[in-house]
Amino acid sequence: MSLFPAYRGIKIKPYMVNLRYFIFSFFFLLLAPLLVFYGYLNFEKIKSLDIPAIIISVILLIVVVVLSIYLTWLSQERVFFFQVLERLSKLAYFLKENGYTYIKKIKTDSGTRDKIVFPVVYMKQNRYDLEIAFKMAGNKFQEKFKKIGSELETTFFMDFMEVQDDIKFKTYKLAYSAFLNRIKVTDVNYSDIGIQLMKNLYWNPVDDPHLLVVGGTGGGKTVLLRTLIRALAKVGVVDIGDPKQADFVTMAEQKAFEGRIFYNAEDIVAMVERAVDIMFARYAYIRKKRAENGDKDMKKYYEYGLEPYFLVCDEYNALCAMLDFQTRQRLDNAMGQFLLLGRQAGCFGIIAMQKPAREDLGSKLQANINFRISVGRLDEISYDLAFGEVNRNKEFKYVKFVGGKRVYGRGYACVYGEVAREFYSPLLEKKFSFFDEFEKIERRENPFNPLENPEAVLSEEEKQALQEEMQAKEELDKGIVKKASPELVQELLSSKQKENEEDEENDDSEGVYLSDFALEKGIRSNILRNVIQKIEEQGTYSFERKEGKIFLDKDSDELLSKMIDDREESNKSWSELVSEYFGD
Repeated sequence: MSLFPAYRGIKIKPYMVNLRYFIFSFFFLLLAPLLVFYGYLNFEKIKSLDIPAIIISVILLIVVVVLSIYLTWLSQERVFFFQVLERLSKLAYFLKENGYTYIKKIKTDSGTRDKIVFPVVYMKQNRYDLEIAFKMAGNKFQEKFKKIGSELETTFFMDFMEVQDDIKFKTYKLAYSAFLNRIKVTDVNYSDIGIQLMKNLYWNPVDDPHLLVVGGTGGGKTVLLRTLIRALAKVGVVDIGDPKQADFVTMAEQKAFEGRIFYNAEDIVAMVERAVDIMFARYAYIRKKRAENGDKDMKKYYEYGLEPYFLVCDEYNALCAMLDFQTRQRLDNAMGQFLLLGRQAGCFGIIAMQKPAREDLGSKLQANINFRISVGRLDEISYDLAFGEVNRNKEFKYVKFVGGKRVYGRGYACVYGEVAREFYSPLLEKKFSFFDEFEKIERRENPFNPLENPEAVLSEEEKQALQEEMQAKEELDKGIVKKASPELVQELLSSKQKENEEDEENDDSEGVYLSDFALEKGIRSNILRNVIQKIEEQGTYSFERKEGKIFLDKDSDELLSKMIDDREESNKSWSELVSEYFGD
């Protein structure tokens, strides 16, 4: 626990309602000497009612007023100090207009007068977000303050991120600078921490397998998909289904994608079924390598020298609508298997659609697609289906213009089950050509594809055995085993136990992987990865990585453990702790 009270920002006072007028007055007084100087030089003419002198004086006054108004607006848009003043004024106005006030009696020489007093509210502006703290302990407005997040989001036109509670205060955090974190299409690459989508946002398929992209016509979905494919095709094989034959036709004859883009509905269903075969063939290879190496448990796919495999299916709504009942069942079964079991074999799916629907997004798809992105405008039901229950009360805004310019590719993104954040898809520059970029990509062979390697075909018995083992392992990792035989479960448990014992013997002095650390602490590993990302963005501390995984040595382990303890004791956010530990 800290020995000093936490700094919550500037306390909101009633006079702050007029701060925007103070800003105008500042610039007016700054420019007024021009008018005064002219009046001083032409005082006699003005005194004698000289018409030209009076007209010039009036014009100068108008110029000074208009210029002051413009500078007031410009400073509030571009200058941090004036931005703070403008937001203080806006918050004070919000409190006053919505009745969050007390009336206090003040004694004067002539009697008493009423004075408006605000409840205890603080505003703190950080580099990329705004924090507004409301005192709750005994406050008569505390019930209203519990539900004020969406109103603040609307008032400030910012993205509500999270709410933090402590003994006395409820603090709402709003993000306002997402547009500044936008990157270019050429900056999107695949690295050991995932594929970068914004300066502060990554999608790591290994940790959060599979991606759902939703967005209507003109929202920027196609550009985002092409950007992803450009980055993914450089590190692995990409198979693409395009049932509308609209967005990927020009890629079909390019070397990297020849024979890997399908348009006919039946061909796309066969592609998905073949993706399941590829997944099982990769798993059989991993199983073989595990036996050769004497590994007690299956390692990550890349530890056996495998590249990732990506299955992209665009316009999934349209595909489902084209299928008869039996073919649709084939698609659902194949896609369900792929999404459920693909992660262990390094197989990842990207499903894109214009409008998510319950009949197209079944329970298997909903449960196993971990990362979600929207671009453009969606209706309330679509947002609910895309981002889940935790975002049901969030106000999803449609923004058509930013800084006076038409903006494309704006939407929201999150790991499923977390609060969605504002998202801007990578910016497409005018001279950039996807066709030319795709031409540069070298073709990567897929030895596990039956069409390219007939020897990769497995028997139905082999597939069945592999499916049972993969599903049992997946369920065991989640703590629930439904279908596996007791013998298989016991085998997997014994293997896992032996691996853990060996890890304890060999790695105690060296450190621990983040996933094991998170399991020990009872914290989701993706949360800790986000914390580590924020720490490394400060530029003062970096974490070790072994074969693409975050590895904590003794010092890193102690650092994160201390931060976890401090957070539990102080109820501070991770961002606050990172700022305290690594800020200026």
